Amino acid sequence: MRILTAFGFLLLLWQAGSDAYLNFDSPGLLFNCKMLDNAPPMLMLKRHLFCEYDRTIRPTLNHKTVNNVTMKLYPKILEFDDYNSRMTLHSWMTLIWEDAHLTWNPSNFDGINLIHVKSDEIWVPDITVYNSGDMAFDQVGIPPTTCLIFSSGWVSCVPSLRHVVKCETDFSSWPYDKHRCRIKFGSWSHAGEEVDFHIDKKGIQMEGFTNSTEWDVKVVNVYREVQKYNCCVDDTYPMIIYEFAISRHYGIMHTTYITPAIAMMLLTLTVLWLDSRSTERIAIASVNLICHELCIFDLHWQLPHNGTNPPNILLYYRDSLALAVFALVLTALLRKLQETSIEVPYWISTTTSFVLSNRAGRFLVLTNDSSKSSAGGILGNETDDNSDLPTAVASSKDSPWRQFAAIIEWLSFFVVILTYVIILFTLVVST
Repeated sequence: MRILTAFGFLLLLWQAGSDAYLNFDSPGLLFNCKMLDNAPPMLMLKRHLFCEYDRTIRPTLNHKTVNNVTMKLYPKILEFDDYNSRMTLHSWMTLIWEDAHLTWNPSNFDGINLIHVKSDEIWVPDITVYNSGDMAFDQVGIPPTTCLIFSSGWVSCVPSLRHVVKCETDFSSWPYDKHRCRIKFGSWSHAGEEVDFHIDKKGIQMEGFTNSTEWDVKVVNVYREVQKYNCCVDDTYPMIIYEFAISRHYGIMHTTYITPAIAMMLLTLTVLWLDSRSTERIAIASVNLICHELCIFDLHWQLPHNGTNPPNILLYYRDSLALAVFALVLTALLRKLQETSIEVPYWISTTTSFVLSNRAGRFLVLTNDSSKSSAGGILGNETDDNSDLPTAVASSKDSPWRQFAAIIEWLSFFVVILTYVIILFTLVVST
């Protein structure tokens, strides 16, 4: 009996003590309302505000009243992953709204007109990124931060955020490529009739932003957009959209890939300029082909493997490689042609005579010595057999084949020049 009496006495003491405390263990009710005398004004103010405060309820006196949230973005660091077409933005964001449940008269609390409160102790807008590029990363709401609450009920939070979004990438003009990235902010669970978002002035401030050494970032536009969906025709869903233009710093890429592309174009033309009988021509043509293949192989590892349009620089190297192969094969064929001992076909002889019948043809095909002879057929004068120019003409025995080879050399030279001009014009215009 004594044990039961002692247990009942302890139970009465516990019930008496519970009358002096109002414990709220639910997630929305954060403070224990302990009744104390002569408490500091700040402690009294927090009891006054949070004793029965529920952070899960929209802070309005009427459920039909809209919570207007004003936001502004302060970008700090931007990372762009061109291989995955993703942008990661590290920034600060100011969020300002009115909480009707957090108002007080400063004169009742020793003139205190603002307090600092953790964001997880009050209602905050469930802002989210609609076009998130990392679904494993939770971007709903704001991370824990300290907010300012004014006596009028206005709340201001400046969280540090990290947002990952997918971008519209186009690598056709690589390494001069430019991309567009958008970040779309809106409420995750509330329509615009409950929580509405607005832009604070310009909506963004770039002071303090650290530009990347690889990418140049510019803010193109900041605007508010309202959408409706078939599921909820009576509701609106406002969004705040930030558009960024991201362009590559192409200095290193220009030196690494554009300059060699021009050099190999000149090397291909040099191959066609040289005499097909010379050893230098076949050697340079082989080196030129190898250089093209090495550049394309290196580009394979440098270029992002996404996007619908292939980079123009890769198309240029592809076409230039085809011309390099053409120069090497043509060199081998012309060398073989000039070593043949068969009789010249009639159509070749006629074509050679037609070319040599005008001054321009004689200037390109014949040497100074051979230009003195008649242009109507096979030349009778002996020519220098050691010339390295495509205009050189062999001795009278093999001069018809040599003359025809010289015509092919000059014709291919001008055709390749025209082809390069067309390739460059097409790629520049498409860019």
